[in-house]
Parts: sequence; C-alpha cells; structure tokens
Amino acid sequence: MRLLNKLVLLTCMLLGAKSFAADSPTPSQWKPAPDLPITFQEVYPAVFMDRVFIGGGFTKTDSDSFYGLGPTRKVFILNPAEQFWEKAPDLPESRHHLGMTSNIHYVYAIGGFTGPKEDAWQPQRAVYRLDSRKSRWMSASSLPIPMAESVYVNVGKNIHVIGGKTRKRGETQNIDTNAHYVLVNNAYWRKAKPAPTARASAAGAVIGNDIYVIGGRTSGENRQNLNTVEVYDAQTETWQTRAPLPIAAAGLAAAVIDGKIIVSGGEAFSNTGNWQDGKVFNSVFMYDPNIDEWQELEPLPTPRHGHGKVSLNGEVYVLGGAAKIGPQETLSSTLIYQPTQD
Repeated sequence: MRLLNKLVLLTCMLLGAKSFAADSPTPSQWKPAPDLPITFQEVYPAVFMDRVFIGGGFTKTDSDSFYGLGPTRKVFILNPAEQFWEKAPDLPESRHHLGMTSNIHYVYAIGGFTGPKEDAWQPQRAVYRLDSRKSRWMSASSLPIPMAESVYVNVGKNIHVIGGKTRKRGETQNIDTNAHYVLVNNAYWRKAKPAPTARASAAGAVIGNDIYVIGGRTSGENRQNLNTVEVYDAQTETWQTRAPLPIAAAGLAAAVIDGKIIVSGGEAFSNTGNWQDGKVFNSVFMYDPNIDEWQELEPLPTPRHGHGKVSLNGEVYVLGGAAKIGPQETLSSTLIYQPTQD
C-alpha cells in the first residue's frame, strides 16, 4: 500500500510540474535596449567598426516640414558593449530617409530627401562618408541621379543603392525608380542591372552575394503595397523572384542573423493613396533562403514602421520608427531580438 501511495504521489507531482510548465509564459525574444537620444523615424542605420550608426531621419522640430517633423543633421553611435548612445559629427546638411551603409573603410550617408516646407521631399544626389577617426563627414562621389527611400547595402567593398524615389531634371514630382548603382572601390558609381520592380520604401538584406529587396510600395495611378521579393546575385549580375512576403507592406525593415532574414513591422496605405487611411504592423517574419519559405515569429511588442534595423554580435537591433501610420507617434525606443537557443 505504501508503494502504491508513493507512485500516486509521484505521478501527481509530475503532472503538476508539466501543467506548471505549460502555464508558464514563454520568455519574449524582444528585449528593451537603450533609447535613442531623440525620436527618429524614416531611418536606415548601419554597422561600422562594431558600432551602430543612425542619423538623417525625421524628428520632432520647431521648424517642421511634415506634420511637426523635420529632417535632421544629427547622427548617433551605439557601442553595444557599453549600451550607451554617443553623439557623432553632424551631417553637412539635414536629411530624412537618408541611406546609411558601410564597408570596411567608411560608413556612408547617401541621398535622402530635403528641401523647404513647401517642397521637403526633394531627392538628393549628395553622398558623404565618415572614416574610422569619426572626426567629420567628407563629401564622396555623388549618385548619378537623385535617389531617396531606396535600398542601401554593401557586398564586399562595394555599396549598392537600389530603387526608391527620384525626380527628373526640371520636374516637381517624384517618381518610383528601379535604378541600381554600385559604388566601386569607394571611388565611382557604376550602373548595374535595374531591379525588375520600380518601388520605394522597401527593405533590403544581404546573404553572401545575394541582395534581397523586400516589400515596399508603388505610387501613381497603379499605387499599391507590395509583398514582392526580388534577389540580385552580385556575382552573376542577375535578378530572380523569391517567395513573397506574407503581408504587403512598406516602411518595413530587415536584418540577417544565422543566414536567415528577419523582417519586421511596416505600414500599408489604403488604395486611396491617403497615408492617413492605412495601418501599421507589428508582424515579424523569418525567411530561409535554403527552402525559399517564410515563417512567422513572435511579433514586435508594438507596431512600428519607418524604423531602422541592423544585426550585430548575433542580435538584431530595431531602432526608432513610428507607432502609427505616417508621421504619428515617432519613437525613440529600441529593441533587441535574441534568437531562441535550441
């Protein structure tokens, strides 16, 4: 009888432990990180010398050019080891939707929009770069055409700028472009094979020699949010289409970790083209290039678009953005995504 009672007690303890484990919440893979010194949205950060660089977005300003927001010259650097943001040299000019990317020699600040309040969305050709001394931004070779809201990545030593918005000489309206230029040896821009789809506000990521262009939107009469994924092989200089993103969104961000692409957030305008009639996502998806499939992951704690995203030291950083559609609820908060250890 005693043996039977012990077996019953042991069984109850095991079932109770299993029930407790099932009821316990799974720890979130999203952890808070040091807030940015200012609110920031429409940013394209970069990693250079194991530091995170961010700058040239929309921020709150007294001299606003877009619903209380304006372009900025400010740049900040995060040292992950110290978890502290420090101020970097200001950009020569204020920008929003400025593209940042880097190679082993420089961190680059490319294109973007600027202009007075009545025309604050003028795409720019100017390119600046900062070296390891981080003393001041210097002018670099200008883009062949004005470009903003593009994909900015590096493959090896070469910098690629793909798609976005441009403006023809003498015109006052921006148009979507599929232009593709490569900065070779930090010296000159070479025209590369255009992307199949002309679009802006897409996310970009690099795995090996492959550049992924994900989502975005088109404007004009055929305006739409996109879930299209196209990949450029920088070695063969060819484009191919991959499995579409599970949602159609622009203003999303991407980073690579463990050979897979993590895409987060974004926004979708309505078919009317009015940015106020839209929604913001907190969705997170992971793409595995080996099987050409997307998998849904734990969502962001709150929706955000226009945020920056980089990977560093096995973690993904999500930086700033806005919690509501367009220029609403600009954020200074940052997050770190830590993959589950199997």
